[in-house]
Amino acid sequence: MKRLLIVFLVILSTFFFANSLLKIADIYKTKEGTTVEATGIVLAPVGVLGTLTTYMQDETAGIMLYGKVLPADLKVGDVIKVAGKTKVYYGILEIIPDKVEILGTATPTAVELKDDKFEKYLSNLVVVVGTVSSVEKFQFRVKTDKFEILVYIRKEVPFKVDTLKVGDKVEVTGIMYLYQGMYEILPRRPEDIKKF
Repeated sequence: MKRLLIVFLVILSTFFFANSLLKIADIYKTKEGTTVEATGIVLAPVGVLGTLTTYMQDETAGIMLYGKVLPADLKVGDVIKVAGKTKVYYGILEIIPDKVEILGTATPTAVELKDDKFEKYLSNLVVVVGTVSSVEKFQFRVKTDKFEILVYIRKEVPFKVDTLKVGDKVEVTGIMYLYQGMYEILPRRPEDIKKF
């Protein structure tokens, strides 16, 4: 009887854990393919930074969301509850939602980049202040006194990179992204790039 009770408690705790809300940072500690449920603030409109893609963050971390279940009319600042399975996509952990529920609204806060430990900011809304060190067709680099980072402008974001020149002082806000092993910031709209 005691053994049966222990087995029942283990099953019950496993069921409870699998169906309880997780902080986003804790999702990164689960195995790929785990069903998770979390809440967060939407950081970008669906589709601006990739087809069927958006991002959300809570006070612990940010994460990519991908899938057809994402409401196309999600707005920056929507607080959502997401349930779905995790998947690693080219080094980025994402949730493929089965269900998305809008709970309210809040203002997302960008995390200021102060060092080059970019992996801890992956999928977060970040902000960097520095000097433009190079300009190319769809991208430019921002240099601070501690690091340099690439800023990539996706075609869905109507910003003309040629309005910048080397030496310009800028503040850039965007999503920390990983592409072919290189960290970069993806602005969501032209207003995410301020020159001063």
